[in-house]
Amino acid sequence: MQKIWFRILTLSLFIFSSASAFAVTGFSEINNALFDKAHLKNLTQPGTLNYHYQKESFVDGPREDTISMTVTNFRNTGRKDTSFEFFTNEYNRPYEDRNNQQGNGVFVLFLEFDIRELDRLTGGEWAYFQRKIRWALAKGATKKEVDIDYNGTTVKGIEYKIQPFINDPKNERYSLYASKYYIFTMSEEIPGEVYKLRTIVPDGDTWQEGDEVLVEEVLTFTGFEPLKK
Repeated sequence: MQKIWFRILTLSLFIFSSASAFAVTGFSEINNALFDKAHLKNLTQPGTLNYHYQKESFVDGPREDTISMTVTNFRNTGRKDTSFEFFTNEYNRPYEDRNNQQGNGVFVLFLEFDIRELDRLTGGEWAYFQRKIRWALAKGATKKEVDIDYNGTTVKGIEYKIQPFINDPKNERYSLYASKYYIFTMSEEIPGEVYKLRTIVPDGDTWQEGDEVLVEEVLTFTGFEPLKK
């Protein structure tokens, strides 16, 4: 059973991360910022990017965990090999290594995890949610400049925000999550460029910082550890 589940995860990851199935090259600024940009170019030595995951949910309750991405085999082309420790203990998800990469795949795996959770919680179809997120990214996002506190200094970043399901005429089938927000905070000053990935299920159609939420999940970059020689 474990081997079968691993194969399902591997197949879903391949489908989800395929450019033809998910990203639309050159279609919008957020799409290009996520899928086309060389996020790993600011890494100058092999090491591990560490992220902290925190969840608050009236459905499942609170949870904290970690995700790490190890980057090795620096090529002259700028591409690198990556491997993941995606959650720990019983929550660990066995993703295959992603080699010859220029982008930071942590956001792809986070979105894959997210649509699988939507599938579990709504009894829907993960591919349907995938398409809605893909189309929202292709259409574009609201954008604002933000300040990020990193290592005791303030660095500049960009925050992108989408609501993939809000205008779906079929969203009554998953009404609790119809207003869900996806927020991506990126910065060239952060190793790997992905600073924060955040999803919000508001208690209503709209949300702004400080409002009550039903579900919030946040993945935040916590630091880079060089590999020991």
